[in-house]
Amino acid sequence: MSKKPVLAITPGDPSGIGPEIICKALPEIIAVCHPVIYSSRGLLEDAGNCMGTDLDSVEFCNPGRDWELKSGKLSAVNGAYSAAAIDMAVSDCLSGKCEGLVTAPISKKAWELAGISYPGHTEMLRDLAAVPRTMMLFYAPAFSVILHTIHVPLSAVPAAVTRNRIMDGIRFAHLHYSQLVQKPFEIRVCGLNPHAGEQGRLGTEDFEIGDAVEILSREGLKVTGPFPADTLFSHLPLNGRVLVYAMYHDQGLTPIKTLYPEKCVNITLGLPFLRTSVSHGTAFDIAGKGKANFQNLLETVRTTVKLLKGRQS
Repeated sequence: MSKKPVLAITPGDPSGIGPEIICKALPEIIAVCHPVIYSSRGLLEDAGNCMGTDLDSVEFCNPGRDWELKSGKLSAVNGAYSAAAIDMAVSDCLSGKCEGLVTAPISKKAWELAGISYPGHTEMLRDLAAVPRTMMLFYAPAFSVILHTIHVPLSAVPAAVTRNRIMDGIRFAHLHYSQLVQKPFEIRVCGLNPHAGEQGRLGTEDFEIGDAVEILSREGLKVTGPFPADTLFSHLPLNGRVLVYAMYHDQGLTPIKTLYPEKCVNITLGLPFLRTSVSHGTAFDIAGKGKANFQNLLETVRTTVKLLKGRQS
């Protein structure tokens, strides 16, 4: 890829820090890609911090809905606006206008107020792209994490930890991650219970995980586990060649977000285009105050460009 890729960028919830961090990062974003921002120009201007950026050189695609200047406040109007921006951007990715999608954080509560039933980006993107399945990956230079379950209560996780569902999830993760990174890697699988169940004393789900790992190993996948999650992360080789398969959201994301708060990038596997996102939320508590750090967004854009180049080189 010699020319700069065209990336769709959505602002997230207008009440959050998304518009602000886009403004702050724009000069460096423009240096590595051609951004198409699915927002009104006025939203970014009102977010501030666009001083020194030539917005006339930026392509805007307005979702065509109203938005409210309500920094840090929940708003059904802004929830609908953020969803409309995603819908429009996905359409342009599917048509080939844009080569990848970068999303700023949405508010799930604002979506709920707006009557949008999706629990997050991942599920909405799956349906908009008309694919049967997606999985949530968190990518960092040292290691990556994929989640077996995503936006479900912790009480619902054990029922999802069965041999067949684990096997299906790891096969899906292996297929799509190998297409993404195009380098040798291994998969290390977390146990569900403390100490990976202590041979059944603390729960039988880890037997299901172990059976799945054994079968997949015989199929030729480089996969091991289950490992106690409290020690797995402290023993990883930080060479970018390990994919950790975690059973639930906080088990996998607490370590990677703690170690790499600016370098961790959220990627949706299973889509027909590359979608990445920042790994933080809307930060309503600092929205509109000019305090937001844009480094994770910039890392997300740079990672997207790098992965696109790897796919097409």
